[in-house]
Amino acid sequence: MRAELAPVTAPAGSAPAKGFAVTGPVSIVNAKPGTLGDHLLPVIDAHANVHLDAHAQRIDALALKLIRDGSVTGNGTLTGGKGRFDLKVANLDLNAFVAELRPMRLGGPLGVTLAGDVTTVDFSLNDPKLALGARAKVALTPQQTVLTDARVTAGKGRIDLTGVFRHDAHSSYDAKATLTAFDPLLLAAQSAPKAGGGKAPAKAAKAPPRRGETRVSGTLTASGAFAPQVSTKATFKLGDSLYDGVPLTGAGVVQLAGSRILPSNANLSIAGNHVDLRGSFGAPGDRLRFVVDAPQLDRLGFGVEGLVQAQGDLTGSFAHPNVTATYKAQHVVVGSNRIGAAQGRADIRDGAHGALVFTADATDLALGSLTLKSLRANLDGTRAKHTLDASALGTAGGRVIDMTLAANGGVVESRDGMRWDGTVTRLANRGTPSVALQAPLTVSAGAGRVTLGATRLTLEGAAIDLKSFVFDHGQMRSAGSVSGVSVARFLEVRQELTGQRPPVRTDVVLDADWDFSLGANSTGHVQVKRRGGDVTIESGRGIASLGLTDLSARANFTLGNRLNVTALAKANRIGTLDANVTVPFALRDGMFGVVDDGPLSGRIDVDVPALKTTGNLFGPSYLLGGRAALKLTVAGTPVKPNLSGTLTGDDLSATLVDQGVQLKDGIVRIKLSENLVEFQQVEFHGGDGTLRALGRVRLDGEAPDLTASIVADKLELFAAPDRKLSLSGKATVANDGPRGALSIDGKFVVDRALFDLPEESAPHLSDDVVIVQPDGTVRGETPTGTAVAKPKPAADKPAPSLAPRANIDIGLGNNFRFKGHGADLGLRGTITVMSAPGVPLRAVGNVRVTEGSTYTSFGRKLAIENGFFTFNGPVSNPGVNILAMRRNQEVEAGVQVTGTIQSLTVKLVSEPNVTDNEKLSWLLFGHGTDQGNNVGQQGTMTAALGLLGSVTGKRVAQTFGLDEVSVGRSEVGLTDPQVVLVSKAINERFVLGFEQGLQSASNAFKATINLTRFWSVSAYGGTFQGVDLNYTRRFDRWFGSDAARARRAEQP
Repeated sequence: MRAELAPVTAPAGSAPAKGFAVTGPVSIVNAKPGTLGDHLLPVIDAHANVHLDAHAQRIDALALKLIRDGSVTGNGTLTGGKGRFDLKVANLDLNAFVAELRPMRLGGPLGVTLAGDVTTVDFSLNDPKLALGARAKVALTPQQTVLTDARVTAGKGRIDLTGVFRHDAHSSYDAKATLTAFDPLLLAAQSAPKAGGGKAPAKAAKAPPRRGETRVSGTLTASGAFAPQVSTKATFKLGDSLYDGVPLTGAGVVQLAGSRILPSNANLSIAGNHVDLRGSFGAPGDRLRFVVDAPQLDRLGFGVEGLVQAQGDLTGSFAHPNVTATYKAQHVVVGSNRIGAAQGRADIRDGAHGALVFTADATDLALGSLTLKSLRANLDGTRAKHTLDASALGTAGGRVIDMTLAANGGVVESRDGMRWDGTVTRLANRGTPSVALQAPLTVSAGAGRVTLGATRLTLEGAAIDLKSFVFDHGQMRSAGSVSGVSVARFLEVRQELTGQRPPVRTDVVLDADWDFSLGANSTGHVQVKRRGGDVTIESGRGIASLGLTDLSARANFTLGNRLNVTALAKANRIGTLDANVTVPFALRDGMFGVVDDGPLSGRIDVDVPALKTTGNLFGPSYLLGGRAALKLTVAGTPVKPNLSGTLTGDDLSATLVDQGVQLKDGIVRIKLSENLVEFQQVEFHGGDGTLRALGRVRLDGEAPDLTASIVADKLELFAAPDRKLSLSGKATVANDGPRGALSIDGKFVVDRALFDLPEESAPHLSDDVVIVQPDGTVRGETPTGTAVAKPKPAADKPAPSLAPRANIDIGLGNNFRFKGHGADLGLRGTITVMSAPGVPLRAVGNVRVTEGSTYTSFGRKLAIENGFFTFNGPVSNPGVNILAMRRNQEVEAGVQVTGTIQSLTVKLVSEPNVTDNEKLSWLLFGHGTDQGNNVGQQGTMTAALGLLGSVTGKRVAQTFGLDEVSVGRSEVGLTDPQVVLVSKAINERFVLGFEQGLQSASNAFKATINLTRFWSVSAYGGTFQGVDLNYTRRFDRWFGSDAARARRAEQP
């Protein structure tokens, strides 16, 4: 609530104001609006301007905002006890106040008149679209409240209401309602679609059947009083009425006087369902008979269907009733709840020797996640001595239930009230969780007191030995023990109950015992100890155990109702945890709990003497070193703990073998003082560089107040032969405003980088190889046999909701080199990497390829002339534009790569533009396809080129260190019609070749130097010797238009 009121001052030069007055805006904001059904107010906020003085009060510009777009606006004045407030209601939805009413949008005037002791409220609200309306006039005086001219309309029907509620000694009242062709279903909220009792529908949901006509006409009068006890006499009579097209009849008189039903007689027949009530109840000699015969509940239109029948009579009083009744139900459905069939009887008589009989036999039951095939119960005997046998078979949340219960005992009346004393002789569940009672259990249960005797039972294999249990009006005493608790089994049960997989694998077995008394002065203990077993976790390619040697916890209850908890855990691979905490506790709402504002004290010590042993927990590719220790003292209160202490680490190192990351010579000195974490010294070394962290974190608030910075100085992150990275820069970490997340801003520059990837990816198993794991499950499938969906690439996954907001600039520097998959690239540029909660990692920036970079395609090393990577979206999918060419030949050919990483387009290019076959020949061999043909041997040549131009031919040539192996005609004049030509390019200008005739012993050795694009010198020896000076010019550059050349270039 906020009010900005200020005294009213007279304008300059005018007479001063009479009396003291204030004016200004007033506002109220509801922090959590909602419906009344959710125990909330449906008001969002209220605003108004007020003027207050000693004689008059005025409210202007009143604006009350309701949920679901409702509002109340207006103004009003009050002077000398008299006044008028005129309001306007819009979009009022009564469903927000009464959930049983249908959603609606009522609007209209509402007025309040004050005239001394008389207050009058009048309103007229309507929803024209739904043909709903409500109007009334209410007069309130010190003597009575009178309701006149009240009417509720729905469609063509209406209800007229009148009444007087007196403020006399008996709070007496008289009221009358007259119904005329009124359809109550027009006001009722639509029932939720039936779920079929939990069964999947056989067909798609159909529209509900058309409902027959419903109109109710009749009168209802009631008179009575609210003091000194509630009494009333209600008389009703229905006239010409229909319900779902079936006649609706009924009449009767019902009289109540305190806890007694006076002689009454009522009958009602609705849509084929009948109720009849006759007699009285509550005094000696009274008898109330009832009959319910409802075979067509679905016709009532309230989301209920099926058949319900019951009949019987009541005698005695509400405190000591006698009941004789039989009941039957078939195919009853209420929402998602279902009763397939149920029947039974009840015979309950007052007095110790009065009969106590109740039977139930039901099948096909569904209540929420509970589904029972059968439920049977038989209670037989008298109040003082009876037996109970019950059984249930079904499932709960998919878990099997097969439960039986047997008990005998009696009801005892004492000064403290009624209690039940008896013995449970059988209690078993052969489902989940499995329970079996090993010895009879004595029970005494009454108001505020429960006593259990000694017994033995098993719960999921654990043996429970209960010595005693007493709960007596807030005091609790108990003693006993539990042995053989298998943590693995209880984790399996938890998975069955919640669907959550166990976080770890374990074969730990626990024992426990207790002996305590809780009350005004509490004493005793509860303790848990490890009997044996260990905990294993998945680590990389296998599993690793913690080497657990000790695990125990003990809670001691001491005088003054203080709880002292000690815990000790030792594991060879980790270290030691030792904790000792004391906190006060008390009884609240019948349960013992920690006192939220009580003093908290204690300590927590963690010692990790050798981090080297913990590295195996993360897998063989992680190597850790050094030692660490945490020492905390705990103070404050349970809701606001106050922590102080230190976190130290010496000789720390971390190596990621697979990634080549190595940090060493680390030292950590973190001080915690009254919830203030201060990074006094956090430093690691990588190569010749360092990584430092500075800052502080305040833990007191709802969101930690963080201010920290990370500084890297020539930090060498990767140091493997094929992967090197050294960088420098700084990043700041802080809170991200009211959102409660973290913000990281930084700028780093790469000092030196080399990424040398293998030419081929690591081998992997074929898709038709199935791996069956030791536990029988198949890798890549769930335990039920369904395939596990392949996860998205890490870069495409949305960041977690608690991920920090990051904006980091990364400059690639002047020494960034990438090798792999045929590329040898130098890279320059800057990338800005950005992340936010729920959004995939993004990058913005440009990276260019430096001069001297090459790309090997089809076995040829090409010079990259233009190369750009453009980031403007997901970091894993930048845009690509690369041109790599083979120069200094008549036709200069190459490869152009465009698109994005996930959608690349690769095409051959040449200068001048020729066909793709020609481009590929010039790219692979340095000459056109016409130099590989031979008249008369075209078939053999085509087959040879098919082989040599294939991947196999490429591999043959590369196996012997050659660039070309081909079959064709001689280039130096050998007379054989076919020769084998092999060549090796020393560089782009110098090529060595050898020719061998296939039909004679003639041969030639040739050396060629390309002087320019068109001039070359060739020297050859062997069968022929000589030197040639060559000038090569393609004829299609002399003759024909450019368009003709382009058409020839496009021909396959």
